[in-house]
Amino acid sequence: KESKPWCWYCGPEREFEDETILIQHQKNKHFQCPTCHKKLNTATALKTHCLYVHKEEITRVPNARPGRDVFGFDVVGMDGIPDEDDLDPNKKAKTTPSTPAPRS
Repeated sequence: KESKPWCWYCGPEREFEDETILIQHQKNKHFQCPTCHKKLNTATALKTHCLYVHKEEITRVPNARPGRDVFGFDVVGMDGIPDEDDLDPNKKAKTTPSTPAPRS
C-alpha cells in the first residue's frame, strides 16, 4: 500500500489524497497570519510577514503539535520533513549506508 501525503505539523495521522490538498491545508491552518489572515507559503514567510507588516513576533507555528510548532523547519507539503520524522521506508533505505563506518 502506497502511503498518502501527511501533514508534518499535525502528525502522520492527518493524511491527504494528494500533495496539492496537503499544501492547501498547510497554508490555511499553519501558514495563515493570525492578524490579517493572509495565507503565506511557508512558516518562515509567516514569521517574516508578521514581523515586518504587523511589527509582531510570533514564536510558534499556528495549530501545530508540540515539538513541531517551532520555527526553523520549512516543511511544505512533504518536502523538508526532517529525516527522523520521515515515514517513507523507501527514502530511509536510500539514505541508510550499506557498509559499516570504518573503525578508527
